[in-house]
Amino acid sequence: GIAGFVIRSANALQVSGVDLLYADLSPFAESTRFGNAFLVTTFGFGICLTILVLAWVLDAPLLRWPAFLLALVLVWGYPLSGHQGTEPNSTALTEIADWVHLVTAMLWVGGVLTLAVVVWPLAPDLRRAAFLRFSRIAVFLIGVLLAAGTFVAIQRLPELSDLWTTSYGKTLLVKIGLVCVALAWGGFHHTFVRPRLERGETPPGVGRSLLGESVVALAVLFAAAVLVNG
Repeated sequence: GIAGFVIRSANALQVSGVDLLYADLSPFAESTRFGNAFLVTTFGFGICLTILVLAWVLDAPLLRWPAFLLALVLVWGYPLSGHQGTEPNSTALTEIADWVHLVTAMLWVGGVLTLAVVVWPLAPDLRRAAFLRFSRIAVFLIGVLLAAGTFVAIQRLPELSDLWTTSYGKTLLVKIGLVCVALAWGGFHHTFVRPRLERGETPPGVGRSLLGESVVALAVLFAAAVLVNG
């Protein structure tokens, strides 16, 4: 978030290199929608982190729910300050669709990443249950993600030729390609790995495969961030 704010500020203020180190970014932070959203979300996610630390220290898992709900609300700051909130043809519906798209993408990416770097290497006893539970909601998340993303893309690019004649469209094509790779990877896990886990088997190489899907999914999320602020 901080890196994104600095890059956006540098573009808006037309400063770069060494000058950026001494530039006053406060006008951008305090006088623009993006700057205001950055301040609110940064402070808000700091509160989320504090709640999660308390949940861990106090061994109170229920505290994770307010942190989760607050994070969902804070995500609204990105479509509100991005193109869906500032374009002349933007509406409340496009902002909601963009928010739904981002939330489902982050839940999907977060789930895959958690399986890859937390559950699989550190909690072998939870592998089967966590994988099967996540696979049940992943299908729903991906369906909603694709529907919301398609709606946003159509609103943003009314003409098909905009896909290859505008910078937004070209970035969207890259994102679509990454999404196709990630969906194919997830489809392999859902079709071949899930049935074996349901039978009580543990297929080899699942952890590495989940890590690979996580890398592609993170690239998708990065492309989504570029589009939101493009």
